[in-house]
Amino acid sequence: MFSPSLTPSGIPAIGAIPWGSHFCQFYSTAEELVELLVPFFKAGLERNEQCLWVTEDVLGVSVAKEALRKEVPQLEAYLQEGRIEILGHQEWSLRHRHLSAQEKIHAWLGYKEQALARGRDGLRLTGGPCWLEFLEWSDFVTYEAKVNEVFPRHEIISLCSICLSQCRPEGILDVVRNHQLSLARHEAQWEVLESSTLKKAKEELFQTNAQLDLRVRERTAALEASLQVRNRAEQEALAAVRARDEFLSMASHELKTPLTSLKLQLELVKGAMAGADSALLQRLVSKLRTMERQIQRLQALNGSLLDVATLDGGRMHMDFQWVDLSSLIEEAVERLAPDFERAGCEVRLEAESEAQGQWDPMRLDQVVVNLLSNAAKYGAGKPIHILLQRNGNRVSLAVKDQGIGISSEAQARLFRKFERAVPARHYGGLGLGLYISRMLVEAMGGTLQVDSRVGQGSTFTVSLPCGSERHAAVSPEVFQAR
Repeated sequence: MFSPSLTPSGIPAIGAIPWGSHFCQFYSTAEELVELLVPFFKAGLERNEQCLWVTEDVLGVSVAKEALRKEVPQLEAYLQEGRIEILGHQEWSLRHRHLSAQEKIHAWLGYKEQALARGRDGLRLTGGPCWLEFLEWSDFVTYEAKVNEVFPRHEIISLCSICLSQCRPEGILDVVRNHQLSLARHEAQWEVLESSTLKKAKEELFQTNAQLDLRVRERTAALEASLQVRNRAEQEALAAVRARDEFLSMASHELKTPLTSLKLQLELVKGAMAGADSALLQRLVSKLRTMERQIQRLQALNGSLLDVATLDGGRMHMDFQWVDLSSLIEEAVERLAPDFERAGCEVRLEAESEAQGQWDPMRLDQVVVNLLSNAAKYGAGKPIHILLQRNGNRVSLAVKDQGIGISSEAQARLFRKFERAVPARHYGGLGLGLYISRMLVEAMGGTLQVDSRVGQGSTFTVSLPCGSERHAAVSPEVFQAR
């Protein structure tokens, strides 16, 4: 597809011009012809263009070649390669005297196609009225108007040379009108005369550019305003998150003391009841157990809030020790036996091989308890299968339930803060357990993943490195990035 890109004209007065340019030069002497045409063709040869120079009576072929050779030392090589032809107008007329004006235009287009087929960028040519052999001036004017209409759609640059002494005053106006621009010598300087069509096109282009510039400025201002609003919103959101985390940290610390005191008072009450009569003891034991479970639940919720504040603040410290994961799981199952009993879940532990490594025992126990508690909560009445395996220098722990399962959409957000796969009113909780578990597992260099189908249960798999390849505690930047 033709693209009107710019190419150097070689003429300082007009500079670079687009392909399809059709302009003219008014001259009086051979020197004036040479002054423009030599740099015109030099620029074309330097730009890999096919060049055609049809000379006028005032400037013969040999003089034209000699003038061009002074500026283009390698002219003979270009002539031999066929990069440029320099012909007298009589020789050119003999080649094309049988062609009509329309056929002459088609001939130019044929020359252009041949130039492109040879790998040239386009066709650069010059000539004058004499080599067109028009009997009437009106025919020449009609021809030039047609050229001015056709050439702008092609890789052609055409410079017409018009001798002032052979052109009537009204003819000068015709020439200017049918070329995009004209060059005339005035007080030793070449001046540019633009046609009314070109002036109108430039004015329209200027107006279009001004409108585009205005739209760009308006759009840029709107984008900047939008970015400012977004930045303010982000800063406000970050401030709200920081305020929330500070509140969670403060609230969890404030709740920890009364909960500890309440648990202590409950233990004192249980001790004081040792001497009570059996009937009273029987009535109060179940109520005390309920109170104890509720205190444990409040402590667990409060611990989750404190863990989130610690993780988000990047203050989590991991105490790595050698841990026997199989023993840790057995102890967790034993502690949670009452919960499994109430949920009606039978727990089966399958340990295929030794599973020891360097982890934080307290934080790893927290992860195991959370996964087992979730299995009992969401898979009530059905068995829970725990599979512990070792593969090379990694240990894999899978906790599988046969509960309600998790949809793929919910799985995508399951490990985020305050996210739940089911409504809170049905199962309770803060939506923090899996978020905290995953962060703790990753802080120990491992991964936590889920595989689940709705109605077919869920399998949560923890994969941990053991030995010296474990990672140090995750940096504050990593925690905050999550």
